[in-house]
Amino acid sequence: MKSEHPGKSSLIKVYKITFQSLKNNPALFIPFIIFASLDFLALIFIYFAPRMPLRLVFGPIIKTFWGERFLHYPANFLLLPQLNSNIRMAISILFGSLLTGAAVAMIFGIYNKKQLKLKTAFKSALKNYISLACIVLIFSLLYYALAKIVTIVLVKYFISGHTRLLFLGARAWLGPVLFLINFILVVLIQSAFIYAIPILLIENKKLLKSITGSFALFKKLFLPTLILTALPILFYLPIVILQGNAGILINKFFPEIILLVSILGIIVNALIDLVITASCTVLYLSNRDGGDRAPSESVPNTRGESH
Repeated sequence: MKSEHPGKSSLIKVYKITFQSLKNNPALFIPFIIFASLDFLALIFIYFAPRMPLRLVFGPIIKTFWGERFLHYPANFLLLPQLNSNIRMAISILFGSLLTGAAVAMIFGIYNKKQLKLKTAFKSALKNYISLACIVLIFSLLYYALAKIVTIVLVKYFISGHTRLLFLGARAWLGPVLFLINFILVVLIQSAFIYAIPILLIENKKLLKSITGSFALFKKLFLPTLILTALPILFYLPIVILQGNAGILINKFFPEIILLVSILGIIVNALIDLVITASCTVLYLSNRDGGDRAPSESVPNTRGESH
């Protein structure tokens, strides 16, 4: 097969290879199943936090930061998505970084038609755990800080007496426009950092060189990277909208529906992470070394070879 010019790898081909790899190598799901399981355990923990005996420890924290009413039914469900999101960020840094690293190592092995070994992939990621965690930490803090700054600026602008900004009122800016801004931020920042882990593990680069290398590759593959990142995230937007309207859902149905939406969010989030990680790693590998190699159309089947 002829090599392709850097940045011109067909997105259809990338997705084809990605889904063939997932179909032929079910072990690729394992890191993301582990993450979803940790996320689910955290959600259940949050659900029981307002109840005894966990209330003795977490009750004062919830009361101090959010208010007494969130310790009682049904208001506790209004706080559930926010607490779950905060804890998910911590899980992503502490465990998700390692699991994503293992997944990238597995995809690299599949790409090179090597035997898929979970232990080898996890060992490779574990050796670079500090750097992996730092990459996810920097990405998470950067997104959180920028999103917070945008929100604070908009709120201060409107409470200072302004009624409109660019022909739109406060309701629009603090509602759908802010939602769109946050979506754009997460896509741009995740796209900029998406190649840092593959570069770190596959090219054995140091932390800073991995991040700067990811920025450079993102600039080079700007449009395909944005598409590979944004498309899967679009599937999570309905979950965000539902959680953002938790009060309406509770009034129309029942409080426990927020727990069901959050569980669905955990599943969707894990699948999105899987698709983004796999497809962007395939795109990275197809453009590695200046595009000297192109991804093979044939994806090896390593069922039963994951031990």
